[in-house]
Amino acid sequence: MPLLRNPNAFADYPLDKAGFRRRDSAWLADALAHEASQLALFRKLNPFCNEDGVVWFAGAARDALCGPEANTVFLGVDGDGRPYFAAEMTRDPSDSFIADMGAFEDMRAAAARLSDRETSIVGCARALYEWHGRHSHCSNCGAATFITDGGWRRQCPACKAEHFPKVDPVVIMLPVRGDRCCLGRQARFPRGMFSALAGFVEPGESLEEACAREVKEEVGLDTIDVRYHFTQPWPFPHSLMIGLIAEVADEALTLDQDEIDEAIWLTREEARAAISGGCTMPDGRKVFAPPPFAIAHQLVKAWVGGA
Repeated sequence: MPLLRNPNAFADYPLDKAGFRRRDSAWLADALAHEASQLALFRKLNPFCNEDGVVWFAGAARDALCGPEANTVFLGVDGDGRPYFAAEMTRDPSDSFIADMGAFEDMRAAAARLSDRETSIVGCARALYEWHGRHSHCSNCGAATFITDGGWRRQCPACKAEHFPKVDPVVIMLPVRGDRCCLGRQARFPRGMFSALAGFVEPGESLEEACAREVKEEVGLDTIDVRYHFTQPWPFPHSLMIGLIAEVADEALTLDQDEIDEAIWLTREEARAAISGGCTMPDGRKVFAPPPFAIAHQLVKAWVGGA
């Protein structure tokens, strides 16, 4: 368990990932068959849930539910020694005995209502499955690869290359100046929603340089100081969101219209209202921030609180 509480969804992973067990195929097989094992089902990157949360099955039910060849990942062991797994279900669930037990739910929707514990566990599984889906062939020679090490490695049988799950670093920052912060929106956002700025870290960049570049490119502001705040594992598809507060030199906005549809400056009181249901701007518009499971929400909340 982490020593410091991270307020972001998908963080604070509650299981011991027991990485030293991953190459022990006999141990993994015994753990899956153990009477206390827990198995989450996935289909097209969506976890199987009901109104109470994730539906957990016994690991021994994997073959009946998904078949013995199902892509199965080992997620770790809890404090009581229970092993946790996930398995992909490719068959039609309407033909299974689970049809009336729940449904495969979009991960973003599920994250808004699942417990922090379950969100972290199934978020990790989703990121792994997304990575596997994009790396079915060897980037070295092009041959088809296979999953091994409990889902934490792909092996190429042709050139023997090993491929391990990776995360993409993304800076997500809140530009601030004095008692005001800047939020932007893209055309794809729900009407009225504004968020923090974000972008992938490029080769040859530090986090501070990536932050300054993205702020300049997206809204034309010059960054004069960068403060790290916290991170969030983000399984869409498999990123690490690095939350930053960016002090900027002025408030003159110049937007990259390909990236940012609109940007606004909010006072602390307006920002506090934006994360609490929405604030009304002088022109009568309702402005609101992303929901609490998004790191952008937590960044604004932290700044409003004095970060």
